[in-house]
Amino acid sequence: MAPSAELDLASTAELSAALDAGAIVIDVRPAIAAEAVDDVFSTITGARSILWDGLRGMHPGALEAISTCTPLVVICRSGRRASKAAAFLRASGYGEVLNGGGPMSYDSGGPMSAGDSGWMTLMAERGAVSYELAGLQQFVSTEGSSTCTYILVDAPSMEALIIDSVVEHIERDLAHVRELGCTLTLALNTHVHADHVTGSGRLKQTVGGLRSCISKASGATADVLLSPGDVVTWGGGQRQLKVIGTPGHTSGCLTFYDEAMGAAFTGDALLIGGCGRTDFQQGSAQTLYESIHTQLFTLPPSTLVLPGHDYKGRSFSTIGTEREANPRLSKTKEDFVALMAKLGLPYPKKMEVAVPANMACGV
Repeated sequence: MAPSAELDLASTAELSAALDAGAIVIDVRPAIAAEAVDDVFSTITGARSILWDGLRGMHPGALEAISTCTPLVVICRSGRRASKAAAFLRASGYGEVLNGGGPMSYDSGGPMSAGDSGWMTLMAERGAVSYELAGLQQFVSTEGSSTCTYILVDAPSMEALIIDSVVEHIERDLAHVRELGCTLTLALNTHVHADHVTGSGRLKQTVGGLRSCISKASGATADVLLSPGDVVTWGGGQRQLKVIGTPGHTSGCLTFYDEAMGAAFTGDALLIGGCGRTDFQQGSAQTLYESIHTQLFTLPPSTLVLPGHDYKGRSFSTIGTEREANPRLSKTKEDFVALMAKLGLPYPKKMEVAVPANMACGV
């Protein structure tokens, strides 16, 4: 049996008809280096990230906003996970679900030709965005905060940095760095977290020469205090992260922008389909709205959004998608401020421990 039959890859005609009917494209991969093909991670413009979990399927929270009447096209790297996810969605009541394959899809035992490839059809009709994610790993914490921790590795220099570490997971993070044979040199924090204790302090105790970084405006202590407009240089001086001030969730929130990669690590300012709360730590809904609209939504639309948290089994978004469809931030400023004032969320359970610890770099 040919691989295309095993995977039930949709035909170009089926895909075209579904796209014409307004199909939503769902990408079940995380945006990490291991998902790249020839060092490039490619996805379809406007695709929604909903991860496939071989044990639990797809997170219901990510599906709740999608009508079961909406046609869906599922993609991954080769079509294998997309095939399983498509079957899961059909079993969950979605009426029209197609396997769109991916950049490594196969047909008749060999690589698809451009004329036969469903992936080529998707790119032609919706467009595609590509990112050089060499050395990027995303971990989502399991200790309750759903924090997204990112590790970036520069292969030529064998340097690595970590963004928003969680103290309970530093052994996992260090094991990943050691497996790659790299040296961890920087521990960056997007802000003073209230729902978990940063791993920066413990990492500093474990890794000689490691420097911790946080916003100067946060009032916290760290080896490097950053301000908007600064540039974090690493990787033997060849890699850069631009520091963008995005206060509002807290007074000291930063976004780290890798222009060469085309990715923004947005912390708790901009989340997938949402944003950080604004009711403590000098938070301000007006300030957050202005930060996101003037500092983040002015980045190129294809910019990959890598958030500080996700609670619904998603990995990434783009600036263009969030600017157009984020249900909170597509509102007027007045409506946004009114919405944020009515959230009525309980304070994070670890807040009384986490905030004092994180003001001291997690020690």
